[in-house]
Amino acid sequence: MEPTSRVRDMGRFFRLSGRWTRRQKGRFYRNSLMLILLIASIPGLITGIVMYGLVVNQMEKEFNQMHQNQIENRARNVDDQLAYLEMTLSHWAFEPRFGNALRTLDFVYFFKETQEIVTTLYVLQGSHPLIQSAQLYLREPQPILFNREYNELKDEAQIEAYDRYLSMGNHVYWTDWESGQQEMKQSLNSNPSLLHTGASDALVLVHKIPGESVNPFGALIITLDNQKIASLLKTLTPYDEGLTFLMDAEGNTLITGNTDVGAKDSAFEQQLKEAVALHKDRHSFLFKYEDQTYSVSSGSLSRIDADWTYVSAAPLTSVTSPVKLVSKIIVIASIGSLVLGLLLSWFASRRIYSPVARMVHLLTPGRNEASTDVKLDEFQLLEQHWNELTSDRLTAHRQLQEQLPHLRDSFVLQLIQGHLYAYNEQDLRRRMTNLGFEVEGQQFLLLQMYFTGHVTLRERFGSRDTGLITFAAVNIIEEVAKGYFSQISVMNFHDLSSAMLIMAPEEYPLKPQALLWGEELMEVIHRTLKMQVTVVVSRPAVTLQELPSLFVEMEQAVVYRSVEAGSQILDLNDEQCFNQTEGATYPLGLERDFIQALRLGKRDEAERGMEQFLTEVTRTDSTEFQVQQMMLQLLGSIQHVMLQTGVIPYQLFGGCNMYERLSSIREPAQMMQWMKEKVIRPYMQEIELRSQEPLKQVVERTMQYIDDNYSNDISLEACADLEQMTPYALSKAFKQISGMNFIDYLTQVRMENAKKLLRETSMKINDVASAVGYQHSYFNRIFKKQEGSTPSQYRDQWFTS
Repeated sequence: MEPTSRVRDMGRFFRLSGRWTRRQKGRFYRNSLMLILLIASIPGLITGIVMYGLVVNQMEKEFNQMHQNQIENRARNVDDQLAYLEMTLSHWAFEPRFGNALRTLDFVYFFKETQEIVTTLYVLQGSHPLIQSAQLYLREPQPILFNREYNELKDEAQIEAYDRYLSMGNHVYWTDWESGQQEMKQSLNSNPSLLHTGASDALVLVHKIPGESVNPFGALIITLDNQKIASLLKTLTPYDEGLTFLMDAEGNTLITGNTDVGAKDSAFEQQLKEAVALHKDRHSFLFKYEDQTYSVSSGSLSRIDADWTYVSAAPLTSVTSPVKLVSKIIVIASIGSLVLGLLLSWFASRRIYSPVARMVHLLTPGRNEASTDVKLDEFQLLEQHWNELTSDRLTAHRQLQEQLPHLRDSFVLQLIQGHLYAYNEQDLRRRMTNLGFEVEGQQFLLLQMYFTGHVTLRERFGSRDTGLITFAAVNIIEEVAKGYFSQISVMNFHDLSSAMLIMAPEEYPLKPQALLWGEELMEVIHRTLKMQVTVVVSRPAVTLQELPSLFVEMEQAVVYRSVEAGSQILDLNDEQCFNQTEGATYPLGLERDFIQALRLGKRDEAERGMEQFLTEVTRTDSTEFQVQQMMLQLLGSIQHVMLQTGVIPYQLFGGCNMYERLSSIREPAQMMQWMKEKVIRPYMQEIELRSQEPLKQVVERTMQYIDDNYSNDISLEACADLEQMTPYALSKAFKQISGMNFIDYLTQVRMENAKKLLRETSMKINDVASAVGYQHSYFNRIFKKQEGSTPSQYRDQWFTS
């Protein structure tokens, strides 16, 4: 007879005979518990043995494969970062400002060019987060080092050290003093601070200049941030116990992801190198070291002058040890259950019934045992409690169904933003189906909406109500879309933009319907919210894995919207939307007037000049990209003026990346407001604090005198006599207030007027020279020095362009 049948028959016998007393009930429960322990312990013992013998090995294989896939993706990211650095440095190396003209340039006299080189190195250093420092070394006309300032090298050891950059390697090369420059280390031991020679030194990327020359006379030197490179390599190992490093073709370690490398780690690293050399034909294998198993992945990173190898070792023990522990616990618990079952047959007592009594007491608080025996027995109470739990489960399920739309939208948002790149197409479709989407035999279309015109709604909404406006627009999108499509998912980005994923059968004309829907949406948004909307329509996709790349392409395409055209639709299949032949021309004259007002501290005039500049930029149907680029160029000119006047933009703006902030603004009106509040006004306040009003008036009168009499013979002494002060005092005040030397400003005014006469009149070169206060021979020489061409060449280039 089966044990469970014996239990049922025993209970039925006691109930029918009328002897279902508490003592008999306790014996019944004791026997039942003993049989349950004996029956349950055997499957647990078998399960523990199977888990220990089979599951652990399978988990090691699966984790090794998953680790290899993850490392390949992350290694590509590391390779892209290093390739971007090489491309960026090559771009700067071929810039005209780093050409052959530097061989004979007097950097002390032409201090403007010197300042521009320092500024360019400053921009190059900030162009990538991995760059720690950027330097320019010139061997001709004399050893000069540019970093954050201009330095003439005098120390022979230092000059010899930097000359090594020109003598070693190819035209572009990577170097690492720890593994590749042992001779240089020995030669520089007397002055170790000159070059990177320590164990923790970072990688150095060198590009000889000029970029197109076979006889370089200088080098651009980029030193990478060792900590950031180590952090980047650390992503190749998902566990802290692992190890990752880069090595060159000779097996020398270039850099490691572990910042604190001890003797134990060095030995492990050497063992890994030997194991990788033995498995050249395999990119992934298991490696045992000191009673631990590691999943080792390696691959090649092709650099511009050599091939590097990355090695990543992740411990499998961190994954399998919990399973081993659980399986051991199950085996021990099963054996203990067997022993306990045997002991209970000899030592059973009333205490076995006490857990059931306590459970009954917990389920029926406030009731006495007598009332419990009359109404319900213990199992009936447990059944009642089970029913209550079932009811709670149904309630939780109903609440889950109510939250399902939010889960659907959240999953779609993660999908299009590329956070689910680790899933294959089959897994994505299965998860979409579990969330209630119909994806089989469907095509997919992404639309992205950008809402503009928020500045004009100040009487209805404040500057912080963008989330509220976006919420209202998303509700309108959902209502309008219901009349066109059966399956949609709308995502709210809370920043005056949203996206929508449409799913429709493959034979359904999805793209035409989406364009019709976009027309109606623009009308409804304009009528309801008094705003404009730009709708970007992607190409139809047949797989879910295409959506992240389409979303990135749409975000890049939105910059081609016309800032003055109002609501519009950008179709990624329509090349006319992105191939505009005409656009706004950069207004150099308005920029010059604006910069002049800014330099003189005329706040109102500068703000009016800004408005005129932005009006001119947006006047000829410019795209958002064109407007942003011209505003970024203007911001660069403003910061250049700040540096000339002694104001450091980094300190003035509190270390904020102003280019990034300006690039995030889409509407011209918001750009105008931002430039006034965040750039012009702080600078004016700083200038007002620095400048002295009497000196400012003197300089303004002197500049006005130059503007009115530039064609005559003007000298610093004559202007000083007009103001009744010494030439030295006037020169110092002129430099302090305007940021320029007296002679430089006079030359600038004369050159601007000379170029205007060359462009707008047919006067002879001699007459032009006399009109701006120069003799003919001197005029040709200074014009070529300032503009890089003779007056005749300038006129010819202007009329032929």
